[in-house]
Amino acid sequence: MYTHEEIAPGIFQFRFFDAARGIGFNQYLIAAEQPALVSTGGMPTFEALWEALGAVLAPERLRYLVVPHFEADEGGALAAFLARCGGARPVCAAVAARQITGFGLCPDPLVVKDGERLDLGDDALRFVMVPWEMHLWEGLVACEERYGVLFSSDLFGQRLDPTGAMPSDLLAAAAPMTLGSVPAQDLRYQVYGKLANLGIRRVAPGHGFAFTPPVGMDELFTRVEAAPMTS
Repeated sequence: MYTHEEIAPGIFQFRFFDAARGIGFNQYLIAAEQPALVSTGGMPTFEALWEALGAVLAPERLRYLVVPHFEADEGGALAAFLARCGGARPVCAAVAARQITGFGLCPDPLVVKDGERLDLGDDALRFVMVPWEMHLWEGLVACEERYGVLFSSDLFGQRLDPTGAMPSDLLAAAAPMTLGSVPAQDLRYQVYGKLANLGIRRVAPGHGFAFTPPVGMDELFTRVEAAPMTS
């Protein structure tokens, strides 16, 4: 059910492709001294993901579970991971933290703010706040500092056809999900401004394929904004 590949040294994409819906769901493992998982996936795929993670490291070693925003594919299996990973702690923005505590999933998630850094021992994550789709609630994306990997969640993700093939024009394919996730253009430009100076060398979205962006990210931003808004 899951495939995985190393997209940068010690950083692995775990991908479940739902052929019927023509969309892939990605989770990312940072196999650092303090291992972190970016997005948990949903409960229906938890056991398959747990088994797949074991090909890289013992998943019970996980110390951080990064939840970009409170949605099933981002944090649906959070409680299941916490039940098996005694030293793990959710990492999220304040709005998601209120949901996580309110639903009784964890009493003390680690709340991070714009620009804050999480030390993983031999690596680190830098967080950027993003006003996501539902009510434009503030969530986050995270940039891994050693290799410049941006875990972009729904930003720059791609919906694929049922073959699961990489789109021929990946930058254009990244537009609909980005425009839908942050539907206000002025807010997107604020996010782009925060991402521009992070030294991003690899984009690792929550859906579709990880890719190497044009140098400086400006071409990616321009191509996304030039695309027509689709319903």
